[in-house]
Amino acid sequence: MYGESLAVATALMWAASTILSAEAVKEVDPVRSNAVKTFFSALLMLPIAFAAGEMGSLSTINLQGLSFVIAAALIGFGIGDTLLLHSITLVGVSRAYTFAYTYPLVAMIIALVFLGEPFYPSHLLGTVLIILSVILILSESTRNTAGVNLKGLLMAFGTALTWAAGVTLMALGLRDISVLLANTLRYPVLSVLLFLTSKPNRKWNIGRRNLILLLASGGLGMVLGGLAFLYSMSLIGASRATPLSGSSPVWASVMSSIALKEKVSPRLLLSSVIVVVGTYFLIT
Repeated sequence: MYGESLAVATALMWAASTILSAEAVKEVDPVRSNAVKTFFSALLMLPIAFAAGEMGSLSTINLQGLSFVIAAALIGFGIGDTLLLHSITLVGVSRAYTFAYTYPLVAMIIALVFLGEPFYPSHLLGTVLIILSVILILSESTRNTAGVNLKGLLMAFGTALTWAAGVTLMALGLRDISVLLANTLRYPVLSVLLFLTSKPNRKWNIGRRNLILLLASGGLGMVLGGLAFLYSMSLIGASRATPLSGSSPVWASVMSSIALKEKVSPRLLLSSVIVVVGTYFLIT
């Protein structure tokens, strides 16, 4: 149950991280927000890796494992998140996330086919239930929206594919590189990529409050959440860790209703019940 507990903890930390960064993103460009979060996360991971004695093994690091870890960051976070941002501008947040968060099912299929992970019908049922719960939450605001942009939906589905590919590549990298070292090495590369695409020559005007929110979001979501997810994946495999952690949007909605006093809708309650049932099938 340790791996499953870590995956659920990942979902909770990612949800809390989303709430922390939500206010900052209202005033700061999303790419710049990600760049700041990633840069801080990279700095925070260094002393953790040094304290654990991981940096001493850099000279003997497995190059194939390193290439998988770097590719996972570039494809999953770099290309995937960029596609998602473009999709949001075309079809809106709810529709984009509805399609993007089908990635746990894609990741499960890839893990079964390419990583040779065992298949259990109960795990497939649990994955489908968690995706259904996410769709219920994220599609709530689209019921009265007219028109569908095919390009935007294709980009959102592209996000799901790249996120799933990133998870699979990371799983391959973890076969040769420790979890701590993998999390330490992937963030500097991603940080450089985000800074280069965030128009760094322009004034940033982040402000102290937004900076604190982004730093807290990065520490909780990318460092603690990232480590929890990688440890979970190393223990129970990508096909189970991914859907369990993919319930994050549902927990974010629950947290928003509590912390931000947002209205609790019947759809939210139903979605929460479904995600609990789906989690049960994944851990049994």
